[in-house]
Amino acid sequence: MKRIAAMSGLAGVLVLLAGCTAGVGVLEPSAPAPESSEADTAVGSAATSAPIGTIGTGTFTSDDGTTGTVSFDSDGGLLTLSLHDLVLPAQSQVGVMVAVQPIPAGQTCFDSGPRLNFGPAEAGTSAQEGQLLRFYGGDPTGIDQVILTTPYGLDVKGDCLATIVARADIEWTFAPLRPDLRVTDSGETGGARGAVETVDGASVAYTVAPGDLIEEVAARLGLTVDDIGYLNTVRLPDPEQATLHDGERLNLLVAER
Repeated sequence: MKRIAAMSGLAGVLVLLAGCTAGVGVLEPSAPAPESSEADTAVGSAATSAPIGTIGTGTFTSDDGTTGTVSFDSDGGLLTLSLHDLVLPAQSQVGVMVAVQPIPAGQTCFDSGPRLNFGPAEAGTSAQEGQLLRFYGGDPTGIDQVILTTPYGLDVKGDCLATIVARADIEWTFAPLRPDLRVTDSGETGGARGAVETVDGASVAYTVAPGDLIEEVAARLGLTVDDIGYLNTVRLPDPEQATLHDGERLNLLVAER
């Protein structure tokens, strides 16, 4: 469940962190995507972006005394994650990750699942560039938590490559920008042969089949390629350049993005 709250100011030491994105292949469709009717077109899929200013905040909780707060700021093109008054009593450096699904309270390993790396942070001041808002479909409200971890791969415990140090639930100042996005499955096509998973009549996920093309998958579901990226921001940060993989599971719910 994404949190929405009134914006509040945060004072303290500013640490600017940025993430990295992996390169993806260029998609070459083998055939034109089938036309969709007006009824099949997703509602609320117009391109919009987050407001300007501080748009999300959170407070870290931990078991080892790590304290501090986090905020997200938008200038309309970049999303900047800032750490404030960060105190690290047990280590000199932490990794900064964002999670698009809440990490259970008892979980200590952050080694799998959708996440995005915003780089290392120290108790003090460090800075990197912000991330492009377009990698989040213009809307970062899909981020549920900011997670601080031990440096990835440096404090290996068994099979765990990164131990959770602290976590902060994020409260956003605005609601998701495409709340009315809906899927209408028009059936298999040559480049969209995958299975649509439904729950109580609602389409919740699409499993990619061999040979599927993102344009044809989007058309089958009554969506645009940009909508597919919006619903899967961590997996498909640049949907126009994305290649789908056999067995890949695409989210189709705004609440689960």
